[in-house]
Amino acid sequence: MISHTPSQIIRQGVIILAVSWLFGQTLAQAADTYAIGDRGPAGGIVFYVKDGGLHGLEAAPEDQGSASWGCYGTYISGAVGTAISTGAANTTAIVAGCAEPGIAARVASDYSINGFGDWFLPSKDELALLYAHRTVVGAFAYFDYWSSSQLNGNNAWIQSFTSDSQSLDIKYAAFSVRAVRAF
Repeated sequence: MISHTPSQIIRQGVIILAVSWLFGQTLAQAADTYAIGDRGPAGGIVFYVKDGGLHGLEAAPEDQGSASWGCYGTYISGAVGTAISTGAANTTAIVAGCAEPGIAARVASDYSINGFGDWFLPSKDELALLYAHRTVVGAFAYFDYWSSSQLNGNNAWIQSFTSDSQSLDIKYAAFSVRAVRAF
């Protein structure tokens, strides 16, 4: 039988705790990196990564239906960003500036899954990335999808999922909605 003094046990315990803490940190960091096609932190499908997979965008695993962009004839200040990382701000501006119920931005921002409620309607460029990875993300039901990027009071950008094209359409038309979120 091996006998240890209390001070030996404490020293060994501290070493074990230190090793466990370091090992646990390494595992946690590895678990927080994602690649395109992975399940994201909210359960969506990752379609864009940066910073070595620590950050990116995930798409909801299914469409949220179809809706109009909303507020035809009204220019929504702050909803003109087209670049990657502008969709969330566009969506916030649309929801704040357009009181119509059931519009695409509101449908996306109301989406919640696995306790995550920070979804938004993708910007024009975010939607182009989603199209580029459509086979990995999957479950696209309709031909055209709304972006959160408007041109003016009457038109906003859509992405065709039958061809690699984006175009402007009238805001009162109904197109599909696929929510995305940043992580």
